[in-house]
Amino acid sequence: MRVIQCIFILLLAGLISNCGFVQTAYNNAPQALSWWLDDYFDFTQSQQSALNPALNRLHNWHRQNQLPLYIATLKDLQTSIAKTQISTSEVCEKTENIKSLFGELQLESIPIIVDIAPFLSDKQMQYFQTKLDKRAQKWKSEWWQDTPEAQIEMRLEKIESFSEKLYGDLSESQQTLLKQNLTKTPINPALSYAEILRRNTDAYDIVYALNKQAISPESKEKLVKAGFERLKNSPNPEYQAYANQIKQRTCEIIADLHNSTNAKQKQHANDWLEGYITEFTRLSTVK
Repeated sequence: MRVIQCIFILLLAGLISNCGFVQTAYNNAPQALSWWLDDYFDFTQSQQSALNPALNRLHNWHRQNQLPLYIATLKDLQTSIAKTQISTSEVCEKTENIKSLFGELQLESIPIIVDIAPFLSDKQMQYFQTKLDKRAQKWKSEWWQDTPEAQIEMRLEKIESFSEKLYGDLSESQQTLLKQNLTKTPINPALSYAEILRRNTDAYDIVYALNKQAISPESKEKLVKAGFERLKNSPNPEYQAYANQIKQRTCEIIADLHNSTNAKQKQHANDWLEGYITEFTRLSTVK
């Protein structure tokens, strides 16, 4: 059930990494969504034909309703980035604003999930389960390293890569700052992996219920919505406490890095954001 949200996040990540790719990627989002979902369910031709118009409607809704919010969010980020110092609380506030946009996308995608699930065959449900298992193993291979040092190095590489897209080249002292902050950050891949398995089970159970149980449309929507809520707030209190701690530490790391940047790096960040404001503005006006 998280798949539709994920594809838009991945597309946005692609846009962020290559400004020239924005228009092509976004305009082909329905086709990309279709391929992505097919990779999870192995749709028949008739299922694909029924799904594609709904994906186009979701895309049109996103263009009309969410792209303007992306633009406003990016302009707000420009204001924050221009500051010499930003606080941890300000970073967390901006992060929550961005997450709320994806929350709206989740709600808008619910009818697609509700409509397609009843037509899945037993073979497709098994295919879905196998895909979820493979996704969990892929996460484990990428994010669960053998030693704490390896955990830090892998995460440091990813953080440095994104930071340099935003601010340009980092100094040696800034790289050291990032590593020191990561060293102080609790990393518990076992707990994260257990949460991924819980989410996969939850996703399968929801789709199975939509597929097999005779429940009202309203109950189906509530079922999916409750699943999305559990993505935000895990029913596992140990994991949720850990997630909240990681979120706080991440905000602290971002604030510390920004507060170490010079005028040239802040200008680089402003220009980088401006490029996406321009592209999103162009895309939002396409009819």
